Amino acid sequence: MAETTGNKNQELPAFTPQEGAYTLYATCEGKGKVSIVDRDSSNPHPVTCNGVHTVGVVHEDEKPQHLTIQVTGGTSTWKIAVISGNHQP
Repeated sequence: MAETTGNKNQELPAFTPQEGAYTLYATCEGKGKVSIVDRDSSNPHPVTCNGVHTVGVVHEDEKPQHLTIQVTGGTSTWKIAVISGNHQP
């Protein structure tokens, strides 16, 4: 999936991870709180803002994934990239 940028709640396009995992890279700037929410489980994963990069590997079956970026408590500009497979250094 290509890098996506925004400043409000946004549903990301569905994607299917290969190799049983996908890697998330996320950053944000501003006063709001940004979370990545799996719409299939509604379990939010917070993104740390203002100079800290969030990287996470999610192990998941090769089935379509449905993620939403959620912004609460103010305004934040976020950027996220999702890459199929485990790409943690």
